[in-house]
Amino acid sequence: MKYYLYGPFVLPRSKEDNLIFLDEGFRAAFWDTVEAAEYWLSQTCGCYVFGLRSGGGVLPWYVGKAERQSFKTECLTGDKVKKFNSVLASGIKGTPVLYLYARTTPGTWQFSKPSTARHNDIRFVERSLIAFALDRNPNLINKQETKMYRTLIVPGWLNTPPGALSKAASDLKTVMGY
Repeated sequence: MKYYLYGPFVLPRSKEDNLIFLDEGFRAAFWDTVEAAEYWLSQTCGCYVFGLRSGGGVLPWYVGKAERQSFKTECLTGDKVKKFNSVLASGIKGTPVLYLYARTTPGTWQFSKPSTARHNDIRFVERSLIAFALDRNPNLINKQETKMYRTLIVPGWLNTPPGALSKAASDLKTVMGY
């Protein structure tokens, strides 16, 4: 499988409360922007990352997958917008953005259609992105797929405790390149 990354796509906000405001008109305009970037992108499946851009960088806040539904159907449901708005309502500053990792079919490299059949690669990419996002932002709002990443301690690689690494951990960190 091959994935292509698109974004960041800026999510529109309400002028009154500065939260993401996605009535049908704003939602349609947002997906028109996505389609202008790449035809049929909104109809494909893959993974997505919601983040806040500020100070020249983007901090990830949520990672999700669109496996059985398209990005257009999955990414901006009421539940997801509520999660994204919980970050904005907490007073954290930044411009809300969405990145889309679009899955393609093997060989043809055309966008994949959502399917009721499971795509193991989409779940793998989602878990991997969650691991990277948690490394950048321990306050990631994902609940599923995060317990192990939050509690597992592997010195030199994952949740390394403060203090000096053992010689073995330091050596293996160099060997593995992490």
